[in-house]
Amino acid sequence: MIRWTRTEAGKKLAVNLAPDPAGNTAVWRDVHGVLRSRRVTKARPVAPFERLMMPHAATCPGLSRSRRRRTPGGGDQPPPPRPPRPGPGGGELYARLGVTKTATAQDIKKAYRRLARQLHPDLHPGDTAAGEKFKQVTEAYHVLSAPDRRATYDLTGRPPRPR
Repeated sequence: MIRWTRTEAGKKLAVNLAPDPAGNTAVWRDVHGVLRSRRVTKARPVAPFERLMMPHAATCPGLSRSRRRRTPGGGDQPPPPRPPRPGPGGGELYARLGVTKTATAQDIKKAYRRLARQLHPDLHPGDTAAGEKFKQVTEAYHVLSAPDRRATYDLTGRPPRPR
């Protein structure tokens, strides 16, 4: 069984569930109930409130050759390649307003007002599609009208989270 702890550096570390008197990791619960861990050294021996445990073998670096995965041919199998991370999509909000990425604040405002006059729900009371389109245009204007939100969108390709 594995217990996950947080190291002093803030990283997760798996330790074996059973305390081990020959262990090299001190584990304790903080005031929030989170398991914390640290390396035991001569300068910082085990405190009375800590228990000695061993790091879990599956998460330790440097597995022995017998524990590595092998291919049928006998050689070590390299780890599988990671899928590529999607880059910034960007452009979807600009397309909703019908402007380019180099549009000025005035161009964005003009495009929004033009579309708002065309798609406003009061002008199309029974048309739910126009209402949805109006919401999308309003969201795009909300993000692109503020310089800080626009910069975040240009960098990440996603609208920033509301605060």
